[in-house]
Amino acid sequence: MTKITQKPDGSVTFELIIPKETIATEYQKVLLETSKTVIVKGFRPGKAPLSMVESQTDKSQLYSRVLDHVLSPAYSAVIHEHKLIPLIEPRVTPKTMELGKDWVMAVELAVSPEITLTDYQKQIKSALKKHPKNKHKDEKEESDHRLNIVFDTLLSETKFAVAPLLIEEETKSALSRLANQLQSLKLSVADYAKSIKKTPDELIAEYKKSAESNLKLEFILQKIVESKSPVVTDAELAALKPPKGQEVYAKYVLQKRKVLDFLTAL
Repeated sequence: MTKITQKPDGSVTFELIIPKETIATEYQKVLLETSKTVIVKGFRPGKAPLSMVESQTDKSQLYSRVLDHVLSPAYSAVIHEHKLIPLIEPRVTPKTMELGKDWVMAVELAVSPEITLTDYQKQIKSALKKHPKNKHKDEKEESDHRLNIVFDTLLSETKFAVAPLLIEEETKSALSRLANQLQSLKLSVADYAKSIKKTPDELIAEYKKSAESNLKLEFILQKIVESKSPVVTDAELAALKPPKGQEVYAKYVLQKRKVLDFLTAL
């Protein structure tokens, strides 16, 4: 059984060991595949001795192809063994990759963090009382205002950590979306940062903080949805018209909407 280390923030690390026998078998398969495309003088494609194919091929390319073959099933076995639900693709760092020996990979991934809900209803009700409805705001403005109070209260009152790897990936995704938006304006992220009087590092730090808050809020809402389990009717689900295979996610979206409606009405 593979030993894993799991932290309350959802960080999971372990050493993935791929047996040398598995590596040897896959290495021969990769050599055979490679022989069909490598040109060896004096031989038709696919007919050259594998030893000659091997000598004319970059070893790092062969190892990379072997890893492509063996990594996924070995990783999946550990995930199923420990009943883990990864939220992002794992970060895999090779430690040893040598023919005739076991291959060892350092694996890091992220799952949902441990969360203990506080008396959030009482806290939100108290926070909303401090901000009475403003009759000068339209309905949408007032709704958004109350929603922000709910979010701020949930974040300030629920203390837990999120896996750094998850925050890092979320930050990268947000910055990538920003870069794509700026591309049409022929601006770089550095140019944009300068235009709002920030350094690139300050902008990244801001995006990181936002990513962490967004992740935390989503985890809190997931926990509340689990605890309250709002009922979603077939008619409500059908009205959302989810794509095939997305029914479970669509149900969760509706449940979260019901939870938010309930919280803003406290």
